Amino acid sequence: MTHVVAIVPAKDRVDSIAATVTALVELDMIGEVVVVDDCSIDGTGEMARKAGARVVTLERNLGKGGAVAAGVTASGAPDSYLLIDADLGASAAHANILLQPLVDDQADMTIGIFPKTGRSLGFGIVKRTAARLIEEATGRRFVEPLSGQRGVNGPLMRSLDLADGFGLEVALSIDAHIAGARIQEIPAPFSHRPSGRGPKGVAHRARQCRDVMKASAGRLGWRSTLETMVSGLLRKRTK
Repeated sequence: MTHVVAIVPAKDRVDSIAATVTALVELDMIGEVVVVDDCSIDGTGEMARKAGARVVTLERNLGKGGAVAAGVTASGAPDSYLLIDADLGASAAHANILLQPLVDDQADMTIGIFPKTGRSLGFGIVKRTAARLIEEATGRRFVEPLSGQRGVNGPLMRSLDLADGFGLEVALSIDAHIAGARIQEIPAPFSHRPSGRGPKGVAHRARQCRDVMKASAGRLGWRSTLETMVSGLLRKRTK
C-alpha cells in the first residue's frame, strides 16, 4: 500500500485540532499524521498528541510554509503527502478524495475545491490576486489558488523549495507546474472556520497578501508581480 503522511500545520487550534486529527487517523490510506505545532500557546500540540498524531513542536513561530517544511523534514520519505489545514475538523475525513488520483498515478498534485458553503467569507481580493499571479506563471486559472488541502507526490514535494508563510500554496502550484507535474483540482466537501470580515480577518488577509506577493516575486520577479496585480485591479474597476 502507498505510504502517505498527513502534515497538519497548526497555530492555536485547540478548538479544532482533535477532530481534524481523529478524522485523518481513521483513514486507511494514511500511515501517519504529523501535526506541526507552530508555537501555539493554547495546548494545540497536547490535544493533537492525545488524538493520535505525532507532534513536531517548533521553538519559534515559522508560519505555515515553515511549519509544512518542518513536517516534510520530520516525515522521512513517504510515497505521498497530504497537506490539511488544522481547522477542517471532522470534514478532514474526506481527504481520501485527494489521495486516490496519486495512488492511481493520475496526478502528481491534487488541490481540494471547497463547496461554496464552505469557502471564506472575506472580500476575495487575495484569492483573485493569487489566481492572477499563478495564471501569469503557468497560463492556467485555478479555482482555489489558496487551498491548503493538497495531495502531493513524495519525490515532487521533497524536490520543491517551499515558500514562507501563506505564500506556500501559490509557490506549490507554480513550482509544481514548472516541474512538469500533473495538477488536478478536485471538489471535496471540506469545511473550515472562515476568518470573516472583522479586524482579525482583515489582518489575516493583509499577512496573506504580503506572503503571496513575496512567493510570486521569488518566481516571477517583483516587476512582473506588481504589474500583474495592478492590471488585475484595473480590469476589475473597468467592469
